[in-house]
Amino acid sequence: MFDREARWIGERLAGLSAQELSPLINIGSSTREFREAAQPWMARHIFGPLAARGIAVVHLDARFGDGIDICADLLDDADFARIRERRFRALLCCNVLEHVENAAGFARRCAELVLPGGIIVVTVPRSYPHHRDPIDTLFRPTPEEAAALFPGTDVLAAEIVDVGESYRDQVRRRPWLLLRHLARLPVPFLGFAEWRRSMQKPYWLFHDYLVSALVLRRRPP
Repeated sequence: MFDREARWIGERLAGLSAQELSPLINIGSSTREFREAAQPWMARHIFGPLAARGIAVVHLDARFGDGIDICADLLDDADFARIRERRFRALLCCNVLEHVENAAGFARRCAELVLPGGIIVVTVPRSYPHHRDPIDTLFRPTPEEAAALFPGTDVLAAEIVDVGESYRDQVRRRPWLLLRHLARLPVPFLGFAEWRRSMQKPYWLFHDYLVSALVLRRRPP
């Protein structure tokens, strides 16, 4: 997650009451160290303000780790039934949909986790290089395409967020990265998929990363 992305989410959540948001489940949360040290803007713009308002947050991920409250797979029926019993009023699904093979099925499960009238916040890359975690399906939807995956919801806010960062920021810190692309240029036969990704990446030297961001409300039955 990027700083501007986290700020966008925090501003939208600030406009909703604590009663609308608590309890909230954070899907694909990663660890406490990731949220507070590796990407401290998540704590600064999202989870710190939520805690200050007394909003209960439950962090879910597919692996165990410090700061992960629930380890589960939403596409597993038993896990899903267990989590659904918690009756969440809000849900964050940030930078997850591009990392699951069945994005539509995963989004439906997310929508079903929140109570009617509940809030769903979604972010997913719109323009961003291939990145494994552990896979990347290259799902890069518009906000409208992402919203369509969440049945029975209405869009409260939707925007393509220019995060103000790009591959050039990495290259400034590690200029030798450009040498790697030059070295791979004449040898596509050593692995065409990797070669193609390497040749595409310099595009983001000149273009900022973009994120599709939206806030949804689950319709009453």
